[in-house]
Amino acid sequence: MPSHYDPQHNPSKQRKKKRIIIPIAIILIIAIGDTVFMFWPASISRYEAQEIAIAYVGGSNSHSNPTSRDFERFQRVWSVEVFYNGLIHEVYVSMRTGEVVVVEIDRWD
Repeated sequence: MPSHYDPQHNPSKQRKKKRIIIPIAIILIIAIGDTVFMFWPASISRYEAQEIAIAYVGGSNSHSNPTSRDFERFQRVWSVEVFYNGLIHEVYVSMRTGEVVVVEIDRWD
């Protein structure tokens, strides 16, 4: 048993600080890691991804295929929009392997 009482000493305040700092540190590490991960050089270039997406869909009605970096199914992908037969095919091509990961089809309105 302590010999004296110190009203300034409150161990629960110290525990609260640790509870706040740890989640913030984890969030910062994840955010920095995702940012670095998204801008790390890709094995498949943007233009190769466009060619793969057009070949996968079967053709294109447009000479301009907007392409952007994205994250789909736990991997970095190129997101390529291919316009064909009145539909927009959003083709996700893996930046690492060049495989088509997902295709989403929307109507052209």
